Amino acid sequence: MARNLNFQQIEAFRAVMQTGTTTRAAVMLNTTQPSISRRISELQNATELTLFDLHHGRLRPTSEGNFLYKAIQQHFAGLQKIESIVAVMRESGTQTLRLGCTPTLGIGLLPGVVREFLKKYPNTHISIQTMSTEQLEGFLHQDLIDLALATGEFNHSDFQPVVIKTTPAVCVLPLDHPLKETDTVELPMLKGERILSISETDELCIKIKEQLVKHGMPDYFSVQTTSSITVCALVAAGIGAGIVTPYIADTFLGQLLIKPLRPAINIDVQMAMSVNTAPSLLTRYFISLLLKKTGAS
Repeated sequence: MARNLNFQQIEAFRAVMQTGTTTRAAVMLNTTQPSISRRISELQNATELTLFDLHHGRLRPTSEGNFLYKAIQQHFAGLQKIESIVAVMRESGTQTLRLGCTPTLGIGLLPGVVREFLKKYPNTHISIQTMSTEQLEGFLHQDLIDLALATGEFNHSDFQPVVIKTTPAVCVLPLDHPLKETDTVELPMLKGERILSISETDELCIKIKEQLVKHGMPDYFSVQTTSSITVCALVAAGIGAGIVTPYIADTFLGQLLIKPLRPAINIDVQMAMSVNTAPSLLTRYFISLLLKKTGAS
Protein backbone atom coordinates (compact mmCIF):
# COMPACT_ATOMS: atom_id res chain seq x y z
CA MET A 1 0.00 0.00 0.00
CA ALA A 2 1.37 3.46 -1.00
CA ARG A 3 2.42 5.71 1.88
CA ASN A 4 2.75 9.47 2.26
CA LEU A 5 5.97 11.00 0.97
CA ASN A 6 8.17 13.37 2.92
CA PHE A 7 10.30 16.29 1.80
CA GLN A 8 13.63 14.58 2.59
CA GLN A 9 12.82 11.73 0.22
CA ILE A 10 11.81 14.08 -2.59
CA GLU A 11 14.87 16.28 -1.99
CA ALA A 12 17.19 13.25 -2.17
CA PHE A 13 15.52 12.00 -5.38
CA ARG A 14 15.86 15.42 -7.00
CA ALA A 15 19.53 15.66 -6.03
CA VAL A 16 20.29 12.23 -7.54
CA MET A 17 18.50 13.19 -10.75
CA GLN A 18 20.51 16.41 -10.96
CA THR A 19 23.95 14.98 -10.07
CA GLY A 20 23.67 11.44 -11.48
CA THR A 21 24.97 9.59 -8.41
CA THR A 22 24.08 9.14 -4.76
CA THR A 23 27.62 10.21 -3.78
CA ARG A 24 27.35 13.56 -5.56
CA ALA A 25 23.81 13.99 -4.27
CA ALA A 26 25.13 13.52 -0.72
CA VAL A 27 27.71 16.27 -1.27
CA MET A 28 25.02 18.56 -2.72
CA LEU A 29 22.77 18.08 0.32
CA ASN A 30 25.63 18.01 2.83
CA THR A 31 24.78 14.52 4.05
CA THR A 32 26.09 10.95 3.60
CA GLN A 33 25.76 8.57 0.67
CA PRO A 34 24.01 5.88 2.77
CA SER A 35 21.47 8.49 3.88
CA ILE A 36 20.70 9.34 0.23
CA SER A 37 20.38 5.67 -0.70
CA ARG A 38 18.03 5.06 2.24
CA ARG A 39 15.77 7.95 1.26
CA ILE A 40 15.61 6.77 -2.36
CA SER A 41 14.66 3.32 -1.15
CA GLU A 42 11.99 4.77 1.13
CA LEU A 43 10.64 6.85 -1.75
CA GLN A 44 10.35 3.85 -4.03
CA ASN A 45 8.62 1.84 -1.30
CA ALA A 46 6.26 4.69 -0.50
CA THR A 47 5.30 5.25 -4.14
CA GLU A 48 5.41 1.55 -5.09
CA LEU A 49 7.30 2.66 -8.20
CA THR A 50 10.70 1.71 -9.60
CA LEU A 51 12.36 5.06 -10.11
CA PHE A 52 15.88 3.85 -10.96
CA ASP A 53 17.57 0.74 -12.25
CA LEU A 54 21.26 -0.16 -12.13
CA HIS A 55 22.94 0.10 -15.52
CA HIS A 56 26.67 -0.68 -15.77
CA GLY A 57 27.09 0.17 -12.12
CA ARG A 58 25.24 3.48 -12.33
CA LEU A 59 21.74 4.51 -11.41
CA ARG A 60 19.55 5.16 -14.43
CA PRO A 61 16.12 6.78 -14.09
CA THR A 62 13.13 4.88 -15.38
CA SER A 63 10.31 6.51 -17.36
CA GLU A 64 8.40 6.79 -14.09
CA GLY A 65 11.44 8.41 -12.49
CA ASN A 66 11.74 10.99 -15.28
CA PHE A 67 8.02 11.75 -15.12
CA LEU A 68 8.15 12.23 -11.35
CA TYR A 69 11.23 14.43 -11.66
CA LYS A 70 9.46 16.80 -14.07
CA ALA A 71 6.55 17.12 -11.64
CA ILE A 72 8.94 17.78 -8.75
CA GLN A 73 10.82 20.40 -10.75
CA GLN A 74 7.59 22.32 -11.31
CA HIS A 75 7.01 22.23 -7.57
CA PHE A 76 10.51 23.48 -6.77
CA ALA A 77 10.23 26.18 -9.44
CA GLY A 78 7.13 27.39 -7.62
CA LEU A 79 8.99 27.41 -4.31
CA GLN A 80 11.90 29.31 -5.85
CA LYS A 81 9.47 31.87 -7.25
CA ILE A 82 7.93 32.27 -3.80
CA GLU A 83 11.39 32.70 -2.29
CA SER A 84 12.20 35.37 -4.89
CA ILE A 85 8.96 37.19 -4.17
CA VAL A 86 9.69 37.06 -0.44
CA ALA A 87 13.18 38.47 -1.05
CA VAL A 88 11.75 41.33 -3.10
CA MET A 89 9.10 42.11 -0.49
CA ARG A 90 11.74 42.05 2.22
CA GLU A 91 13.53 44.85 0.36
CA SER A 92 10.65 46.87 -1.07
CA GLY A 93 7.30 45.40 -0.09
CA THR A 94 4.92 44.57 -2.93
CA GLN A 95 6.75 46.95 -5.35
CA THR A 96 3.42 48.70 -5.89
CA LEU A 97 2.21 51.84 -4.14
CA ARG A 98 -1.38 52.96 -4.73
CA LEU A 99 -2.06 56.57 -3.78
CA GLY A 100 -5.23 58.62 -3.93
CA CYS A 101 -5.53 62.37 -3.45
CA THR A 102 -7.54 65.43 -4.33
CA PRO A 103 -6.30 67.22 -7.49
CA THR A 104 -4.90 70.15 -5.50
CA LEU A 105 -2.63 67.91 -3.44
CA GLY A 106 -1.74 65.87 -6.51
CA ILE A 107 -0.18 68.98 -8.01
CA GLY A 108 0.96 70.92 -4.96
CA LEU A 109 2.12 68.32 -2.42
CA LEU A 110 2.73 64.88 -3.90
CA PRO A 111 5.35 65.51 -6.62
CA GLY A 112 8.15 66.36 -4.18
CA VAL A 113 7.34 63.41 -1.93
CA VAL A 114 7.16 60.98 -4.87
CA ARG A 115 10.53 62.25 -6.14
CA GLU A 116 12.17 61.53 -2.77
CA PHE A 117 10.44 58.15 -2.52
CA LEU A 118 11.78 56.99 -5.90
CA LYS A 119 15.35 57.76 -4.85
CA LYS A 120 15.15 54.80 -2.47
CA TYR A 121 12.69 52.59 -4.38
CA PRO A 122 13.26 53.46 -8.06
CA ASN A 123 11.62 50.29 -9.40
CA THR A 124 8.32 50.77 -7.57
CA HIS A 125 5.16 51.06 -9.65
CA ILE A 126 3.21 54.04 -8.32
CA SER A 127 -0.45 54.54 -9.12
CA ILE A 128 -1.86 57.99 -8.29
CA GLN A 129 -5.62 58.53 -8.51
CA THR A 130 -6.84 62.14 -8.27
CA MET A 131 -10.47 62.57 -7.29
CA SER A 132 -12.86 64.10 -4.78
CA THR A 133 -12.78 63.25 -1.08
CA GLU A 134 -16.01 61.28 -1.44
CA GLN A 135 -14.55 59.22 -4.28
CA LEU A 136 -11.40 58.62 -2.25
CA GLU A 137 -13.55 57.17 0.52
CA GLY A 138 -15.08 54.74 -1.98
CA PHE A 139 -11.66 53.66 -3.24
CA LEU A 140 -10.42 53.13 0.31
CA HIS A 141 -13.51 51.13 1.16
CA GLN A 142 -12.91 48.86 -1.86
CA ASP A 143 -9.17 48.49 -1.05
CA LEU A 144 -8.24 50.09 -4.39
CA ILE A 145 -5.70 52.48 -2.83
CA ASP A 146 -3.24 52.14 0.05
CA LEU A 147 -3.32 55.76 1.19
CA ALA A 148 -5.58 58.74 0.63
CA LEU A 149 -4.86 62.45 1.05
CA ALA A 150 -7.42 65.24 0.97
CA THR A 151 -8.18 68.74 2.19
CA GLY A 152 -11.74 67.56 2.85
CA GLU A 153 -12.87 65.49 5.79
CA PHE A 154 -13.01 61.68 5.73
CA ASN A 155 -16.15 60.44 7.45
CA HIS A 156 -16.22 56.66 7.00
CA SER A 157 -15.67 54.50 10.11
CA ASP A 158 -13.41 52.08 8.21
CA PHE A 159 -10.67 54.73 7.88
CA GLN A 160 -8.05 56.16 10.20
CA PRO A 161 -8.06 59.87 9.26
CA VAL A 162 -5.17 61.88 10.65
CA VAL A 163 -4.62 65.61 10.22
CA ILE A 164 -0.99 65.88 9.09
CA LYS A 165 -0.92 69.59 8.33
CA THR A 166 -3.02 72.66 9.03
CA THR A 167 -2.22 75.60 6.82
CA PRO A 168 -3.93 78.96 6.18
CA ALA A 169 -5.49 79.62 2.78
CA VAL A 170 -3.98 82.37 0.66
CA CYS A 171 -5.49 85.05 -1.52
CA VAL A 172 -4.49 84.91 -5.20
CA LEU A 173 -4.76 87.99 -7.42
CA PRO A 174 -3.86 88.95 -10.99
CA LEU A 175 -0.32 90.26 -11.37
CA ASP A 176 -1.50 93.81 -12.10
CA HIS A 177 -4.02 93.98 -9.25
CA PRO A 178 -4.21 97.26 -7.22
CA LEU A 179 -3.35 95.29 -4.06
CA LYS A 180 -0.03 94.09 -5.47
CA GLU A 181 1.96 96.27 -3.01
CA THR A 182 -0.06 95.04 -0.03
CA ASP A 183 1.73 92.53 2.21
CA THR A 184 -1.46 90.98 3.62
CA VAL A 185 -4.97 91.01 2.19
CA GLU A 186 -7.67 91.73 4.73
CA LEU A 187 -10.92 90.10 3.62
CA PRO A 188 -12.86 93.45 3.54
CA MET A 189 -10.33 94.65 0.93
CA LEU A 190 -12.00 92.27 -1.52
CA LYS A 191 -15.36 94.08 -1.37
CA GLY A 192 -16.53 94.74 -4.90
CA GLU A 193 -14.13 92.12 -6.30
CA ARG A 194 -15.26 89.20 -8.43
CA ILE A 195 -14.35 86.35 -6.09
CA LEU A 196 -13.86 82.98 -7.74
CA SER A 197 -14.56 79.85 -5.73
CA ILE A 198 -14.69 76.09 -5.80
CA SER A 199 -17.94 74.14 -5.44
CA GLU A 200 -20.45 74.82 -2.68
CA THR A 201 -19.89 71.46 -0.95
CA ASP A 202 -16.13 71.90 -0.58
CA GLU A 203 -15.00 72.58 2.98
CA LEU A 204 -12.88 75.55 1.91
CA CYS A 205 -15.85 77.15 0.13
CA ILE A 206 -18.00 76.70 3.22
CA LYS A 207 -15.35 78.41 5.39
CA ILE A 208 -14.96 81.27 2.90
CA LYS A 209 -18.71 81.88 2.90
CA GLU A 210 -18.77 81.94 6.70
CA GLN A 211 -16.11 84.66 6.75
CA LEU A 212 -17.81 86.69 4.01
CA VAL A 213 -21.08 86.70 5.93
CA LYS A 214 -19.26 87.54 9.15
CA HIS A 215 -17.74 90.61 7.47
CA GLY A 216 -21.03 91.72 5.91
CA MET A 217 -19.99 90.78 2.39
CA PRO A 218 -22.12 88.96 -0.19
CA ASP A 219 -21.45 85.20 -0.26
CA TYR A 220 -22.46 84.85 -3.90
CA PHE A 221 -19.76 83.68 -6.32
CA SER A 222 -20.24 84.65 -9.94
CA VAL A 223 -17.74 81.99 -11.07
CA GLN A 224 -17.43 78.58 -9.44
CA THR A 225 -15.50 75.48 -10.44
CA THR A 226 -14.76 72.05 -9.01
CA SER A 227 -11.00 72.65 -8.84
CA SER A 228 -8.69 75.15 -7.17
CA ILE A 229 -6.40 74.63 -10.15
CA THR A 230 -9.02 76.23 -12.39
CA VAL A 231 -9.53 79.04 -9.88
CA CYS A 232 -5.83 79.89 -10.10
CA ALA A 233 -5.83 79.70 -13.89
CA LEU A 234 -8.82 82.06 -14.05
CA VAL A 235 -7.17 84.49 -11.62
CA ALA A 236 -3.97 84.40 -13.67
CA ALA A 237 -6.10 85.35 -16.69
CA GLY A 238 -7.29 88.45 -14.82
CA ILE A 239 -10.88 87.30 -14.24
CA GLY A 240 -11.02 87.89 -10.49
CA ALA A 241 -9.60 87.05 -7.05
CA GLY A 242 -9.50 83.66 -5.39
CA ILE A 243 -8.87 82.01 -2.03
CA VAL A 244 -7.05 78.68 -2.31
CA THR A 245 -4.59 76.41 -0.53
CA PRO A 246 -0.93 77.45 -0.70
CA TYR A 247 -0.10 74.04 -2.21
CA ILE A 248 -1.83 74.89 -5.46
CA ALA A 249 -1.06 78.63 -5.37
CA ASP A 250 2.68 77.95 -5.25
CA THR A 251 2.50 76.01 -8.53
CA PHE A 252 1.29 79.23 -10.23
CA LEU A 253 4.17 81.31 -8.83
CA GLY A 254 5.04 84.06 -11.30
CA GLN A 255 1.62 83.90 -12.97
CA LEU A 256 -0.36 85.56 -10.17
CA LEU A 257 0.09 87.32 -6.83
CA ILE A 258 0.00 85.19 -3.67
CA LYS A 259 -0.90 87.06 -0.49
CA PRO A 260 -1.53 85.97 3.13
CA LEU A 261 -5.21 86.38 4.05
CA ARG A 262 -6.68 87.81 7.24
CA PRO A 263 -8.60 86.55 9.09
CA ALA A 264 -6.95 83.20 8.55
CA ILE A 265 -9.00 80.44 6.97
CA ASN A 266 -7.27 77.25 8.03
CA ILE A 267 -7.27 74.15 5.86
CA ASP A 268 -6.51 70.66 7.17
CA VAL A 269 -4.64 68.11 5.08
CA GLN A 270 -5.93 64.70 6.10
CA MET A 271 -4.37 61.30 5.52
CA ALA A 272 -6.48 58.14 5.67
CA MET A 273 -6.00 54.39 5.37
CA SER A 274 -8.30 51.43 5.79
CA VAL A 275 -8.33 49.97 9.30
CA ASN A 276 -8.76 46.48 7.81
CA THR A 277 -5.30 46.24 6.24
CA ALA A 278 -1.96 47.09 7.84
CA PRO A 279 0.20 49.47 5.73
CA SER A 280 2.90 47.89 3.57
CA LEU A 281 6.61 48.61 3.84
CA LEU A 282 6.36 51.01 0.90
CA THR A 283 3.33 52.77 2.34
CA ARG A 284 5.06 53.25 5.70
CA TYR A 285 8.13 54.74 4.02
CA PHE A 286 6.02 57.04 1.87
CA ILE A 287 4.15 58.24 4.97
CA SER A 288 7.46 59.01 6.71
CA LEU A 289 8.50 61.21 3.77
CA LEU A 290 5.07 62.84 3.65
CA LEU A 291 5.18 63.72 7.33
CA LYS A 292 8.67 65.12 6.94
CA LYS A 293 7.56 67.22 3.95
CA THR A 294 4.58 68.67 5.84
CA GLY A 295 6.54 69.19 9.03
CA ALA A 296 4.41 66.71 10.97
CA SER A 297 7.36 64.56 12.07
